[in-house]
Amino acid sequence: MANQPGGWLGKLSNLIIPSNQTETIPVSTVTNKRILDELVASFEDSIQRESVGTSMLFNAHFLIILHPDTYEDRQNAFPVVVNEAVQAFKAVIESHKSEYGRVSPVASGWFFKFGAGHEFGGETIAQTDVKVIGALTGILPGNSQANASEKMNITRRVKQTNRYEKVDVDLSTFQHIDFREPGAFVVKFNFDSRVNTAGQTPISGATRVAPSALPRSLNAGLAQINYYIAELNKEDTYLMRDREIIVARKETDNQHFPNYLLLESAYVSNPHARIRYNDASHSFQIASFSRNETRVNEQLIPRSEPASPQWFDLPEKAQILLNSMVTLNFQSNS
Repeated sequence: MANQPGGWLGKLSNLIIPSNQTETIPVSTVTNKRILDELVASFEDSIQRESVGTSMLFNAHFLIILHPDTYEDRQNAFPVVVNEAVQAFKAVIESHKSEYGRVSPVASGWFFKFGAGHEFGGETIAQTDVKVIGALTGILPGNSQANASEKMNITRRVKQTNRYEKVDVDLSTFQHIDFREPGAFVVKFNFDSRVNTAGQTPISGATRVAPSALPRSLNAGLAQINYYIAELNKEDTYLMRDREIIVARKETDNQHFPNYLLLESAYVSNPHARIRYNDASHSFQIASFSRNETRVNEQLIPRSEPASPQWFDLPEKAQILLNSMVTLNFQSNS
C-alpha cells in the first residue's frame, strides 16, 4: 500500500537520487526523493479513498509545507520534483487501470504549491518534516479574497499513526505558511479519460474524439453561456469548448485552468457546479456542489459531493441561477 516502502515506488525514487546514494543519507533528511515519495504516497492513497464504482478519482491539488530553512535549501529542485511526481502519478494510474473504467478527476490538471512555515495545525514543523496536504481541487491558501472562516476538505498524514486522514480545516490554518508564487506549479492532464478494463474496448479521451462525435466544432463552442453578475451589474459570454467545465468563483489559483468558468462573485462557491456533455445521451448535464442554491429553470438542483457528482439533465436552452445572484443563460450549439 501507499505507506509501505519498496516495490515500484522504491524504483521511482531513483529517478531523482540514485539508489547507491540513498544508503548514505539519513531517513530523516529532507531530500528531493523524500518529497517525491510523500507526494506519490498521498496521491495513491487518494485513489483508494476517493474513487467510486468504475470511476477513478484522486486528489489533484497538493500543498507541500516545509521548514523555512528546508524550503530555501530545496527550492531550486521544486520544478524537477513536480515533473517527476506527475510522471509517477501517471504510472500509478496505469497500475490501477484494471480496477476502473474511467478516469474522472474534478480538476483539469495537477496543482502544486510549496510553502514555508514553522507551524501548521498546532504542530511544529521541524527541518526534517515534509507535510503534504491533498485535496480534490480548490486549495487556495494565501488568497486575500478567501474567507478565513471557510472550511475545506483535505487529506493529510497524521504523524502519530502514519496514516492518512480526511478532515475539514479552516483556511485560517494556513495563514502562518508563506506560500510564494515561484513555488506554484500547474500541469494540465494529458491522459485519456477512459482506461482499459478487462473485456472492454478502450475509449479515447476528449482531446482525441473525432469532431463528428461532438455537437459542434470545438472552436465554435459546444454551448454558449451568457452570464450576469448582479452585485457588479456585469454581463459577459463564455464559450464551452471543453466537454466538461467547472463553474467556480474567480480566484488567482483557478485562472490556470482552461475549462473553468470563473465568476467574480462572493456568492459563487469554489467549485459551485460542473456542466458536461454526456456522450451516451448526446445531451448536457449539470451537478451542483454548493451549499447555496443552484436552480435550473426555477427547479432546485440538490447538492452532491465533488467526489460523487449527482447529474441532472440540462435542457438545450436553460436559465441557471447561482445563489439567487448570478444568472447563467445556457444555450446548446447542437
